[in-house]
Amino acid sequence: MKKEIVLWDPLPGDHIVVAVPPELDNEERTIWNGAVLCAAAGDPSHVHGGFSCCPFKVALVGVTSNHTQSNWSEFVSAAVPFKVYCVTDPGTLVGNAVYWMPRGLGGYGILEFNLETHSLDLIEWPPGATDSRGGSCHILLTEDGSLGLAILPCDSLQIWERKVRSECVAQWVLQKTYNLCKVHGMGPGPVSILGYAEDTNVMLLWSVFGVYMLQIDFLQSKKLWKLISYTDIIHTQVSMVQ
Repeated sequence: MKKEIVLWDPLPGDHIVVAVPPELDNEERTIWNGAVLCAAAGDPSHVHGGFSCCPFKVALVGVTSNHTQSNWSEFVSAAVPFKVYCVTDPGTLVGNAVYWMPRGLGGYGILEFNLETHSLDLIEWPPGATDSRGGSCHILLTEDGSLGLAILPCDSLQIWERKVRSECVAQWVLQKTYNLCKVHGMGPGPVSILGYAEDTNVMLLWSVFGVYMLQIDFLQSKKLWKLISYTDIIHTQVSMVQ
């Protein structure tokens, strides 16, 4: 039986089925994650609609598909210096690339898939970053549109940014550190990231007091609901209402 992917837009209820590329349609390979992107996002006059009226692309951690052409690009790969056991978080679009965070035994890293060159690279974890294995982390979009990383060691929030220095050398820079205990309503105790919306720069956080929506730019929080048990991941959906 051939593997297929079901793409679903929850707002209009539109969905479509896409066949998995042959390179991933076997027992030796596993699809960990994916992302759906608008193929006409660069056109300022374009209005997003459902799958039936708008061209789109699907990225599967190293593979991309263009629905208007109904075929897959060439299979690409990148060496990872640790054993990957999951890529659970949704991909984050920053510029012309989609980023995922593989997690595994002996290390962390960030996968960068360039949508223009169809190249796949591994970005190393920020040197000197607080160990987040006891907390949570997530890729994000910084204020100036660069690649960022949020790390939650215990009850603090670190914001890292990937900056390009002279001679096109990129390096991680720690931009801000927030004490989440001082954020209204959060309270003390462990906090984990449940989801992130790059369109609004909003995080969904879990704590023993409930689930909160945190506006990173202003560090303002809003309690969404009480929670007794732990929730794993929330896939965010932003509606642009005019």
